[in-house]
Amino acid sequence: MAAACGVAKRTQILFEQDAHLPGGAYFVESDKLGVDVTYLLVGRRERMSEADAELLQIWREATPHARGAAMAALYVQAKDAGAAPRTSFPNATIGQQLSGDVDLRGQKIVVKPAKAAKKPHA
Repeated sequence: MAAACGVAKRTQILFEQDAHLPGGAYFVESDKLGVDVTYLLVGRRERMSEADAELLQIWREATPHARGAAMAALYVQAKDAGAAPRTSFPNATIGQQLSGDVDLRGQKIVVKPAKAAKKPHA
């Protein structure tokens, strides 16, 4: 931590023992490392709305599959605001069976024929 924030090891130890208070440059570097600087200074986490805190708690408890589905839904919403959402099935051909936990309600489904292979010239 000391090296990453540009101070000597002994200085870092003094900060942690509350013998000295870090300066602004130290806090800027700490923030870049992901440290909750507000918590360091005043002992409380950054404030969140109740809805945001609930969402974060649900996210933390979610399975990787559920997180992936949530992210996919949010990306679609952000990318195509107002447009019908789409789900792609690359490299699938008619006659194949598709399975999985995909909700296609309200989505536009487009089936395109495979491109014909070029015939060699005789």
